[in-house]
Amino acid sequence: MVPSLPRSRLFVVLLLPLFALLSGCAGGGTYSLNPGDIAERYLPTTRSVDHHPDSLRSFSITENENTLQANVEGSYEALHRKWSCTFQSLDTRASQRTYSYATLRSKEIALASLEAEIGFSSLTKERARQLLKERTKEYQNAIQIDLYWFQSDGSTLVAGPGSRVELVIDGEPYRPVEESNGPLREAFLLQGDGRSLYRRNIFYFARTVDGTDILEDATRVVLTINRTGRRVRFSWTWEAEGESEVRLGRRRPEQSVAARREDAFHTSPYSLFFPSTEPIRLIHDR
Repeated sequence: MVPSLPRSRLFVVLLLPLFALLSGCAGGGTYSLNPGDIAERYLPTTRSVDHHPDSLRSFSITENENTLQANVEGSYEALHRKWSCTFQSLDTRASQRTYSYATLRSKEIALASLEAEIGFSSLTKERARQLLKERTKEYQNAIQIDLYWFQSDGSTLVAGPGSRVELVIDGEPYRPVEESNGPLREAFLLQGDGRSLYRRNIFYFARTVDGTDILEDATRVVLTINRTGRRVRFSWTWEAEGESEVRLGRRRPEQSVAARREDAFHTSPYSLFFPSTEPIRLIHDR
């Protein structure tokens, strides 16, 4: 026999499936993100991707009559996994199962997050274009790495006294220009620990240093964290632009990396232009 419920609670229970359906239609499925799910997956200590973070292989924008539609290949969470890795310990501490991981915020993630955060595809074209322009500028100004640190690996506040965070590109170390962190959150882990607390630590590094875009021609970045009694690193690599084109059977005349990406913007079937302004190309890149 099913126990009876007070009328108010019964009303809530009956509405739950409707809320779930509505949230799924609004992007709660494709554009949901559960750090606990990513933490439980196998993540390498060096994440290798077949294209530059500036490329948009898994994300595109299409134009409808009244709106712009964000399209992500697979899911928003899969996009995060694609650019995520766990850490390699640099000290003598015995290796153990770790859940902490870092995500390099690629351009795909930066633009797709507009749908996850504010329902981009439901906005007017004018507002959507404005936000895309702002988000693209933000992405171009800073290299962002989101570090999800789980309590089982130590204090969830990574930055602070006794901690040194650096991003190494082409052998040159760079310190964050800004750091922030979110609140403690709880993740349900199916393996081992059950429920665990974690915190999102965000590090921003200047992308242009002495007039040079330090990410444009890079093929590897390394995040190193030195904390009292703990040294770890996270690594990302990707193919150089020319190597990727040869592997895919495409050869082009010699151009700079930036010029090749610009050509991809111009020739994309999804290019959208802002009235009376410099065009913002919204792309399904290459």
